[in-house]
Amino acid sequence: MPTAPDHSIRTFQIDGRELVYPTCFRDGCSSIGLFVVNARRANELIADSGFKVAQIAPGKALLSLNCVHYADSDCGSYQEISLAFFVDKEGVGWRLPYLANWYDILRSNVASYSWRVPVSTKLARDAGIKLWGFPRSLEDIEFRRHGGSASFSWGSGEDGVLQYSVPARGNRQPATFTSPVYSIFEGEHHVSYMTQSYRDSAYHVRGVELKLGEHPVADELRGLGMSRRPLVALWNSHLAFKMSAPERLYDW
Repeated sequence: MPTAPDHSIRTFQIDGRELVYPTCFRDGCSSIGLFVVNARRANELIADSGFKVAQIAPGKALLSLNCVHYADSDCGSYQEISLAFFVDKEGVGWRLPYLANWYDILRSNVASYSWRVPVSTKLARDAGIKLWGFPRSLEDIEFRRHGGSASFSWGSGEDGVLQYSVPARGNRQPATFTSPVYSIFEGEHHVSYMTQSYRDSAYHVRGVELKLGEHPVADELRGLGMSRRPLVALWNSHLAFKMSAPERLYDW
């Protein structure tokens, strides 16, 4: 088997910035909402990737709506809304159906594949595509924090994609963890590892709401059976990430 190239020694010149691995995201705030969706429809949406969603129950999968305001990062300050599915791990043998996926989720060791990743700046878009192969697009994203809540919107008015609001309060400090992130990089299945630290965090069930607009992407989300409220949402007042270089999955 040929040896995979060592991407970690590469540098990228993007919009006058030199970016390297690991790429650092030093501060910001975020909310992650987990939504139960139709597994068959989810697999149809990501069929071209070759990945398969990880089922948590017969015909059911999880979509992660990750809304982030990056205040300080190697890619500058920007907003991001990631729509990602938890997917089956490649290179792993037989696993106990459903329960093994729940176990990975509870350990924050579940593999994810991003279906859509709109961002608010050209630098963030180009960096995500060139460094990891993420399907980033330049979109109109607005972040607001007012009173005890925060909101993220993708597009505006009825023709927008979505609006997501969450209570912006918490006092927990979860343990640092590292999770695998799958992508199609240079035409092949790759995995990168995101090391994540959060402060002033809290889980919320009440006070979290998703509103879908009339955009075609919003219609795709309706087709997944997304509800107005997630199964659970996590708010993080501060974050710190490191993203590794992508590695070819078939070299596991």
